[in-house]
Amino acid sequence: MVLGGIARLSTDNLILFEFSPEVFFFVLLPPIIFEAGYSLNWDGFLNNAGAITLYAMAGTIVSTFIVGGGSFYAAKMGLIRDIDGENPMEALLFGALISAVDPVATLSIMGNAELKCDPLLYSLVFGESVLNDAVAICLFKVFAKYYDPSGPDWSESEIPNALLSFFAISGLSVGIGVGLGLAASFLYRQTDLSEYPKLETSLLLCFCYLCYATAESIGLSGIMALFFN
Repeated sequence: MVLGGIARLSTDNLILFEFSPEVFFFVLLPPIIFEAGYSLNWDGFLNNAGAITLYAMAGTIVSTFIVGGGSFYAAKMGLIRDIDGENPMEALLFGALISAVDPVATLSIMGNAELKCDPLLYSLVFGESVLNDAVAICLFKVFAKYYDPSGPDWSESEIPNALLSFFAISGLSVGIGVGLGLAASFLYRQTDLSEYPKLETSLLLCFCYLCYATAESIGLSGIMALFFN
């Protein structure tokens, strides 16, 4: 607060002090998600994969349509003025945006050693928070495609295409993460990188960013790809 007050008093132009979203998504976020996935108890995660997937996918989809549908009908009745009451895509975009749980917040709270959180509860909540973030991103991209004026018009016949796009984004994101993870494992197994710890660690971080950037550059979910890397 002190630094913010000093910056505000010292200049009227705060553009240089704005926090760029690109810095967060491409510099700060990948190491956090990679470390969380790397240190996760995968036995607990895989043993509860069904419950985690159900919470993440079904829960996020239901939440998105409840929030989006409620906002749309509220806009149609004139209760909300800032949301388009004619095109439901804008309301669904808001629903997808607001339905995601922040995995960083989950890590900072439940990952605290002083809380002594139950491993099963941690696996369920953290796994759901990571996957539902990716689900929300997939839903947002699908809705944005049909909200774009230059994109296809939304109709009931487009529902199968939207679902196909959603599952394709999810599946390909996981595939990229697993594929690059296997490539990294093969490289480490076939070489003597363990004799050079600094190079080994640097290459591990490079694979981390490569996985995230590859998925994001082709319109997939970098978080989901990195989590399964």
